[in-house]
Amino acid sequence: MKQIAVITSIICLLALGFHSCSEPKIEQGEIQYELTYPHMDTEGWIGIILPTEMTIIFKGTKMKTSIQKGRIFETHIISDEADQSITMYTDLDGNKMVCALTKEEIEQLKGSLPKYTLTKTTEQDSVAGLFSTKYELSSADSLQPFDAWFTESLSCQKAAWFSPYSTAAGFPLVYDIERYGIFTHAEAVTFQQKEIRDEDFIVEGEFEKVDFETYEKESQAIFEILADW
Repeated sequence: MKQIAVITSIICLLALGFHSCSEPKIEQGEIQYELTYPHMDTEGWIGIILPTEMTIIFKGTKMKTSIQKGRIFETHIISDEADQSITMYTDLDGNKMVCALTKEEIEQLKGSLPKYTLTKTTEQDSVAGLFSTKYELSSADSLQPFDAWFTESLSCQKAAWFSPYSTAAGFPLVYDIERYGIFTHAEAVTFQQKEIRDEDFIVEGEFEKVDFETYEKESQAIFEILADW
């Protein structure tokens, strides 16, 4: 019996690499990302305006992405892969808007994003301390995206379901964001397993409720100004 147990342990180690046989998913935590702009000259004023950090918190199937740049703007996206819901809210120089997308608007959002072809590779490594798998990407209708890295160690197993990475399994740690004419490269730099409150996924404060079309139009106007500076 001892020999069988030893053999089983060895097989598990060979099959899962850094993982144990019964490693549970991490249910909640916070990831900090570094943001860079590889296709943009960020010298001068534009480099001061553009954000350099992003935070994602998650709990169960919910996640909240937050980007902020001083008092200039902040934007948040709350999503839940379980019921495929999305709520966006933002404060652009005092213009506060919130948009809870309908199913039709979610399809509209997905249709407005670039199309990526993803190929899952056998290359694996640690990103921000999380066991991750590399995806090679290509695109015919956008700037060439960089390789992406996803981890399946977290509770969100289809975290990118509404993005060009919808076919990838797990949680994105290295990926590109193309929105409002700006190409942003995001790389996870730190991960902290911590307690996340349910209240963190509730929009707090006074925000004007708008539809997706209005939200997009107002956001596009602001970011076009940033892109032109």
